[in-house]
Amino acid sequence: MPLISRTFIKAGMIFFALSLITSLLIEVNISALPGLIPLFWHMLMVGWITQIIFGVSIWMFPGRNRDEGFKAQLWGWLTFIFLNTGLILRVISEPMSGVAATGIWKILLVLSAILQVLAVSTYIIEMWPRIMSKKKQREKRKRQRNRKKNEERGSK
Repeated sequence: MPLISRTFIKAGMIFFALSLITSLLIEVNISALPGLIPLFWHMLMVGWITQIIFGVSIWMFPGRNRDEGFKAQLWGWLTFIFLNTGLILRVISEPMSGVAATGIWKILLVLSAILQVLAVSTYIIEMWPRIMSKKKQREKRKRQRNRKKNEERGSK
């Protein structure tokens, strides 16, 4: 399993735990902060489920670059950075936007949404080329084998 997938899955598990803690706070009325219910659902659905889906699909869909470097998996890492930065901003700004009178929390809430939309966009850019028919997959493998044979002949 590539590092990017493991990172998505581990981050997803952290958000799963955070969503459960938030659920407990809501149920026992420990916190007087508003906005915990939408925050709970956001951490559960985007923080946990979406990250698990992204991590597993980046790992399992054919055609991924096997190189582990940041540059080789640029779109996947940008997806992770945008999504988690947006989620963290949401976790901070959602409860505070209902408490504080300043507009900075609402601006951070909008910024978190923009980052999450960017994450979805970079995820689509990462995954789109991998979604191809069996025929196209065979053609691609055949071109790669021919290219490799030609390189071997050229080096002799």
